[in-house]
Amino acid sequence: MAELEGRTLDRYELRRLIGRGGMANVYEAIDKQTERIVAVKIFKREDEEMLRRFIREAQLMASMRENHLVPIYDYGARELDNLPFYYIVMPYMEGGTLRARIRRGPLSLVEACHAIRDVASALDYIHKQGIIHRDIKASNVLISSDGNYFLTDFGIARITSDATQLTSTGNVLGTVDYVAPELFELDRRADARSDLYSLGVLLYEMITGRLPFIAENQIALVSMHIQKRPLSPRSIVPTIPVQVERVVLKVLEKKPEQRYGSAKELAEAFCRAVSTGTGARLPAYSTVASSDNVSTTPAILPGQLVLSPPLPHPVIPAGGMPEVRPSPLADGTEGMHYSSQRAPAPAQQGDAGVPLSPAPLPSSSQPPLKQPEGRPFYRHLWFSIAIILLALLIIVGSVAAIFNPRRQAGTGTGANTQTSQTARATTNAPTATPNLTATAQAALAASATAQAQATATAIAAMTATAEAQASATAGVIQTATSGQPVYQDPLNNPNNQATVAAGWDQSSQCAFQTDGYHVTTGSNLQGCKEANNPYTNAAITVVMRIVNGQAGGVFFRMTSAPIFGFYNGYLFEVDGTGSYRVLSSGNYNIGTPTTLKDWTASSALHKGATANTLQLIMRGNNLSFYANGAFLVALSDSGYSSGQVAFLARSDGSTQADVVYSNLYIYPVP
Repeated sequence: MAELEGRTLDRYELRRLIGRGGMANVYEAIDKQTERIVAVKIFKREDEEMLRRFIREAQLMASMRENHLVPIYDYGARELDNLPFYYIVMPYMEGGTLRARIRRGPLSLVEACHAIRDVASALDYIHKQGIIHRDIKASNVLISSDGNYFLTDFGIARITSDATQLTSTGNVLGTVDYVAPELFELDRRADARSDLYSLGVLLYEMITGRLPFIAENQIALVSMHIQKRPLSPRSIVPTIPVQVERVVLKVLEKKPEQRYGSAKELAEAFCRAVSTGTGARLPAYSTVASSDNVSTTPAILPGQLVLSPPLPHPVIPAGGMPEVRPSPLADGTEGMHYSSQRAPAPAQQGDAGVPLSPAPLPSSSQPPLKQPEGRPFYRHLWFSIAIILLALLIIVGSVAAIFNPRRQAGTGTGANTQTSQTARATTNAPTATPNLTATAQAALAASATAQAQATATAIAAMTATAEAQASATAGVIQTATSGQPVYQDPLNNPNNQATVAAGWDQSSQCAFQTDGYHVTTGSNLQGCKEANNPYTNAAITVVMRIVNGQAGGVFFRMTSAPIFGFYNGYLFEVDGTGSYRVLSSGNYNIGTPTTLKDWTASSALHKGATANTLQLIMRGNNLSFYANGAFLVALSDSGYSSGQVAFLARSDGSTQADVVYSNLYIYPVP
């Protein structure tokens, strides 16, 4: 993604880049409407799963209200230079990150009590909402100018009721320095107790200035989390009271059931131990201004930016991209970077990009410990073991093949068999006879003739069968569309009762005219959708005419992202040359869709500006496609089960595309 400093995105003037991450960059900006300084987090990857996480983060942050969660001011998408940019707007925290604070030295126990109370309040709140953070770490805690602490970054958070995950089973998300040991077990999901372990690692780091486990590689670090007890905090900072040490070691227990029951229980136990062990008078719970004034209104309405040109595909060097330590606002998913190699952070900036005055670490009798940055670890340990076992099986198989006695005897190939027979013939009959050669040639010729006749017969039978099947299949659409439709619409009147009830998009690019519903675009592709009628099993027929442009088509089982308005689902696309294809995608804005059927020419399709009647049947995982009553192809796919209908216009960028749709009928399919 090009640097955007000095540009204006919607109403936000992007002043300077303050953080980089694998998923997003963060800019300090001025909200020209309110004149306040904000942080604008801008998605920068051409990666469908990452964008889903980014959208999930915006949705989660916008839905929550807690005094110690970073609020969200705004979110949405806008085009710059014909490219879509997705963004989240948050407060600019002048105090920087907790990581930057720890780098200047350990927190005092009283300050650590304040911090753990604030973070625990936020963490317990999200747990009660059924959300697991999964990435508690120092760079995901921000500090306000008045010294309060705020939890942020829900890019890899999981809702406990989710039936599906954003990651596949067996992958560990998060930063390995903070990940609970039980999450390295097969099929183990993160829960509130694993978040508490990460919070315990953070607490250990706050009071000692270092992480409980430090190793030169991820495998060794994982092993330490699983098997080794952390170094005594008092061996690092001797002034830590024994009562405080007991609390920290308890939350770092290997077995989840031996930890505290909640983040608040941990925070209160820690603060009591600090008070008992030091005699310090602890402050009451901090309060911060309510976030009731935070706007959760999207910066755009769904449909304003529907299908924009795809982002340029990133060039990834061999071996993965070097990792740059992100700002906590830029990316809290350090466990998902391509590589564990790190580029050094600029000396003049902290994690959030806030300039930091150089401050030496406090002197100590011990030499300074080399503390590595947070290490990403997103592959399960068993995956590596499986790869090793697979390699061993391949080697054993190869050795067995080499020493196979039948292969050595020459029975493995036709060539070896022929050589063996020739050798035996040479031994038994010193001279070859011309009569035998002629006989063999005649036999071969007869065999070839017989094979050719058999092949011709088989081809004729297959052709007849295919023609019969095509005729029978074409009859299926006639049967499916012979009943009473559940929805019919000529698509030529915006005030039609059925049109209004369906909730079709209406704009300069999605307009009803007397000849039909016009979908227009000058660059790449545009979609226009109905919003109110989801279909699971149905037969659809609509007349499409490509007045100008490259292609048109029907989206089905489609849903639109509630914030950013892009489409997912299936697309039956037809171009002006008489070819069609079928695609599937989680986001047609970016990335490369999955091709279920590549471009295929069909005599059933009319070319140019002549209208085509597009028809399809969706029943469970079975999808069948037709044009002008003729069968095209049948496919099976389980990616999407239900959704709305939308229409496509695609331009090659040189001319304005205009595709007209009319006479839409949708029939129920049992």
